[in-house]
Amino acid sequence: MTKSRWILVLVFLGLASVRKVNSYKILMVYPSYSESHVILASGLLKGLTKFGHEVTMVSSFPQKNPVKNYRDIIVPYEINKDAVVTKQMQSAGNLWTFYSEIQNKFNYAFELSNRTMSVPEFRKIMDEETFDIVIIGFTGQFFVGLGYHFNCPVAVFSPLATFQIINSPFGNPSSIAYSSYFLLGYHGQMTFMQRVKNFMMLGVDILMQIYSKEFYERPYYESNFPRGKFPEFDEALKKESLALINSHFSQTSPRANVPAVVDVGGVHIEDEGEPLSPNVQEFLDSATEGAILFTFGSNIKTSFLPEEKIRIILDTFGTFRQKVLFKWEESDLPGKPDNVLISKWMPQRNILAHRNIKLFVTHGGLGSVAEAKYFGVPIVGVPFFNDQMANVKKAADEGWAYYLDFTNLTIETFTEALKEVLNNPKYRETVQKMAQIFKDRPQTALETANFWIEYVIRHNGAPHLQSQSVHLNILQRNSLDVIAFLIGMSFFVFKLTLIIVKFVWRKLSKKIITRKEKQT
Repeated sequence: MTKSRWILVLVFLGLASVRKVNSYKILMVYPSYSESHVILASGLLKGLTKFGHEVTMVSSFPQKNPVKNYRDIIVPYEINKDAVVTKQMQSAGNLWTFYSEIQNKFNYAFELSNRTMSVPEFRKIMDEETFDIVIIGFTGQFFVGLGYHFNCPVAVFSPLATFQIINSPFGNPSSIAYSSYFLLGYHGQMTFMQRVKNFMMLGVDILMQIYSKEFYERPYYESNFPRGKFPEFDEALKKESLALINSHFSQTSPRANVPAVVDVGGVHIEDEGEPLSPNVQEFLDSATEGAILFTFGSNIKTSFLPEEKIRIILDTFGTFRQKVLFKWEESDLPGKPDNVLISKWMPQRNILAHRNIKLFVTHGGLGSVAEAKYFGVPIVGVPFFNDQMANVKKAADEGWAYYLDFTNLTIETFTEALKEVLNNPKYRETVQKMAQIFKDRPQTALETANFWIEYVIRHNGAPHLQSQSVHLNILQRNSLDVIAFLIGMSFFVFKLTLIIVKFVWRKLSKKIITRKEKQT
């Protein structure tokens, strides 16, 4: 074979081995006053750009470092988020705070979502552009009408584990008998009373889902997507083709999902993130005794903590040999120890990946706990509200976290927590094993998300993924109508048998009596 023919063969083989790459236009509508939720969602979008997709994010928090093929459309919000968070911090660790504030949370979330429809830049893309798929948040499912507007599939992204708002439109089973509700954080096999509480929480969850759907989602859908031009809201929800859940069985517990509900826990985490700033990089590189990361996330400002708690935290850190990266939103921190470096913003994922990080002091948000687990860093968890208590509790039960109640945070308790996790090797050894389990997958979380997004686009919404339970009511879905029918039939057969037995017995009794009378 001539040299030119060899070249042609090699070129042909090379072309044949190249995987076809489809570039799609993806719109995510995620107006949320919680920056931590948007960080998770934008992490998904940034990852999708690496597969050649062109993405548009509609949210209140634009990128800090612009990425190619990633466009932000900003939705301004008018609420005083700091006041909302501060109020919740005052009852730190109390689960019922979540429910006592649920009305306000619904108001903030859905009003912000509704305002999105009138943002000029967003209206412009609705009038002038097309998209291959729309991804919406779990609070704002009335945006499902955008799927009909753009004539494309709709996916849902949830920064939390599955719950009724996700389960209901997809016909996903609750698994409540063996899988802990995400706000309770039970680990392993539940006791009877834990299952009772779990079941009661499902009832509350169902009521919340009905309330948000009927008093928020439906009215907003009908006002933005009028009848005649768009289908009824209940019918429109069946347009949802895919749910991407920020969860993994190693984070929660194994549970059953329908094919359209896909776990992508850790989708926002990258092995190689953006480089750290020079001062942070130098600070960590020089931490020969190790370093501690202290941050309560994007929503909870450390500067809003009570002054006595700030003093306790700083005085405690000052007694340790380790260096401390400390998230502080002000330009100056009076009384800062020499081993503490403050910063208004902490690139958390990139810092946790540094070899010298030995401990992470966190509020216990799901994203933060996932990042700590991914990079194998043990935590001291100081939860405040929502699912944070459950997340820290589960990590503590697994053996790689220390649960510290904020109301009981003193120099003594904080010192004990830090020393326990830093000096007891079981915490790091356990989380290193958990990291292996978390990352051991046939595909990365991002590859999984990208595959299923492209899948529903390729198959025009993939209606074949839809569970038939979507078309059943709650009685039919749980076979309660069948159980009632069988009980009724069993009762009928029992009564009929009883009547027949009585009838036969009376006949036999009469014959016996008649025979005895004849004999006498």
